[in-house]
Amino acid sequence: MQRTLRTITTCFIVATIGAATVFADSPTVVPVDGKPFTATLSGIDADGRATFIAENKQRTLPLADLVRWGNPRETAAGPIVVTAAGGLLVADVYGGDKESIDCDSGLFGTVTLPLSALAGVVFHPPSQRQSRDLLIDSVAGSEGNTDRLVLNNGDSLSGVIEGIENGEVKLKTDLASVSIETDRISAMIFNPALRDPAPRGGLRCWTGMADGSRLLATKIFLNPTIAAITSTAGKTLKTSPEEVVYLQPLGGRAVYLSDLKAAGYRHLPFLETKWPYKTDRNATGGQLRCGDRIYAKGLGMHSAARLTYTLDQPYKRFDAELGIDDSTDGGGSVRFRVYVDGEERQGSQIVRGGQRPVPISVDLKDARRLDLIVDFADRADQLDRADWMDARLMK
Repeated sequence: MQRTLRTITTCFIVATIGAATVFADSPTVVPVDGKPFTATLSGIDADGRATFIAENKQRTLPLADLVRWGNPRETAAGPIVVTAAGGLLVADVYGGDKESIDCDSGLFGTVTLPLSALAGVVFHPPSQRQSRDLLIDSVAGSEGNTDRLVLNNGDSLSGVIEGIENGEVKLKTDLASVSIETDRISAMIFNPALRDPAPRGGLRCWTGMADGSRLLATKIFLNPTIAAITSTAGKTLKTSPEEVVYLQPLGGRAVYLSDLKAAGYRHLPFLETKWPYKTDRNATGGQLRCGDRIYAKGLGMHSAARLTYTLDQPYKRFDAELGIDDSTDGGGSVRFRVYVDGEERQGSQIVRGGQRPVPISVDLKDARRLDLIVDFADRADQLDRADWMDARLMK
């Protein structure tokens, strides 16, 4: 399928500051240095300085020095457009051809998106969170060189998507052209071989909306009346600034372990089940959730396990929030331990399911190796889904 080589998934944040304007309800600012504080977002200027209102005073922070403001929201019922960069856009898909799809978003209105910037569409997201997460990830991480339709009954059809119209998707297979109602389609996957790669260099920023949409941004304009996310292809998505509820820059001073290659990993099963570690997901593959919050960055491990990183440049500190994933419904118990150059630097008390996240900070001066360890606690390895949320190295 020929595609226009454009992308809408990445944007850089630029904003005008309205000092008296409040864009969201008192979420938490987590800076690279200093203590977290509760604040509303007032604006972001053209030089990438974010201004927050905390206790009726302005506080300015460069985006490069920001770990996170706010938290991602759960996605609405759907449909959900999945971008090539792993972003999510809650929008109805009402039309399309071999180059693009036409969507109607409750936040951004009608918009046309190039297929080269998209992974696919989840028409009917499962209500159960774990199942929804896994389906979205299967679309984002799909491989192959054809378009594909996954039907509600589990069947899959491969071919070339020729168009979308009147609630039907027209697919040309090796045998014939068929039209299938979107009510029968669980997910539509666009040819992975034709996707534009997501940019990795420079300062980028995950930008979350109140309806659960989440886009990786390189440009966004905010003022007291409008938020306009602009694509590198000139596409602009406009919404109310109050809909922006979450920011998490990438490429700043915080370096996330989930974006680095581990030097080693070892899991010691209590019986026979072996658990790999997960990046930006919990041990079972769902989103990192702890304390009724979603965390976009972090590591998921299962007791007992050791994950090793070689530090190839100087870092100031290792920070994270520790907890048992909410998917255990209050089950699970582990001990977290952090080793630096073979010596234990910090360990936690027993952390149990249902507890709020526990912050941890470890000095890394002159360090060359970092080991993250999850140990058994109360009941062997039962439901020991340990999350290292926002696990990061500070430049």
